Amino acid sequence: MILLFSLLLACGVREDRIQSKLDEMNYCDEAADCVDIGGECPFGCYILVNQAEESAAKALLARHAETCVYDCVAPTEILCEAGQCTMEGW
Repeated sequence: MILLFSLLLACGVREDRIQSKLDEMNYCDEAADCVDIGGECPFGCYILVNQAEESAAKALLARHAETCVYDCVAPTEILCEAGQCTMEGW
């Protein structure tokens, strides 16, 4: 039981670190700087990052194994607001 809890806790910490890295990769000066690299559970349906970070972000997510699945709606227009990539309606 303790081992299972430790493993679950470690996964949560790892997911927090990945989310933190993805947040750092989400920056822009204009909408053209932003790219949607797709969704990855549990990080959201749309993961927006700066185009310069696209390869690194995809590599980071490729090392994360997850079995959950999202039912996502079609993406909307990608915007740059207050220095961060976002989507219309977020």
